[in-house]
Amino acid sequence: MIDLKKYQELNRSFRNELVFHIGATSGFYSELNNMILAMVYCLQGRIRFTLYSEDANFKFKKGWNDYFLPFCEEVEGSFHHEYNLRDEDPMFVMRSFFKRTRYVLFRLMHRHTYLTHDVFLNIRSVSFQRALFSFPELGVENTDLRSAAYDIVKMIYRFQPECAHEILSMAASLQLPDAYVGFHIRGGDKITEHHSEDCTAFITKAESLSSLRVGYLSTDEYRIVEVLRQRYPYWTFYTLTEPSEQGFLYKDFAEQCAEDKRKDLIKLFASMEVLKKSTVFIGTFSSNLGMFMGMCKDECYAVDYEQWLVW
Repeated sequence: MIDLKKYQELNRSFRNELVFHIGATSGFYSELNNMILAMVYCLQGRIRFTLYSEDANFKFKKGWNDYFLPFCEEVEGSFHHEYNLRDEDPMFVMRSFFKRTRYVLFRLMHRHTYLTHDVFLNIRSVSFQRALFSFPELGVENTDLRSAAYDIVKMIYRFQPECAHEILSMAASLQLPDAYVGFHIRGGDKITEHHSEDCTAFITKAESLSSLRVGYLSTDEYRIVEVLRQRYPYWTFYTLTEPSEQGFLYKDFAEQCAEDKRKDLIKLFASMEVLKKSTVFIGTFSSNLGMFMGMCKDECYAVDYEQWLVW
């Protein structure tokens, strides 16, 4: 595990800087996964990592620090809201002469500063996924991307005390046994990115790996809970999903008020903690939650891909 204080000291020593915009355009774990990749990229390239979350789509009052303990310097300002885009260069999307001029002036005055779109394609490239990483000051030598990401997650994924209490209380309310299989089956708008997997595949995979017949089911569609309980009566399924949940749609989430977003995120984080503590996890690496889980634990398997990958 990387020591946070050593990381912060090393991070501050770099001359070049990346201001990473989290909570820009996508769901929470999509944004978080890309941030983790960017942190690995910055360590390898000796670039100081800073965060911009002032306008995050998951914001309650502050942004990242609403839910998680700080780990790096954060920047503020309207410039990053408008120009620090996830995967588009503002020069190609800004129509206004004034806005383009402001962007050019920023670039001239901040020659050692990268914005999110400057590195976004690099952190998702095949060459980056296949590279080996060494951060000798942090005790990391010749490790693959998944292992490097695992170290980053252990260092930064730390909840604020109030959130941690809510999350643990919600998870404890399930009264799960010590050993169980964790399932994540994504519904909702995921079909726009990748074909959906038959529920049967998840159970088949679980039964090939474990004799356990108790599962925690994380899903955004309660219909999936009902289907599995009907098809597999010899399994016991626990879930935090409610009957009213009919599939996650990012568009609907983005339109919610801050209080409702926070409520949904706390439940999502509680579900993630339950999955992290499972004996074995079965999901899909083509979902951002599955990709993140692959950076959290070893006993992590998918029904869509044999190996963990950047999605």
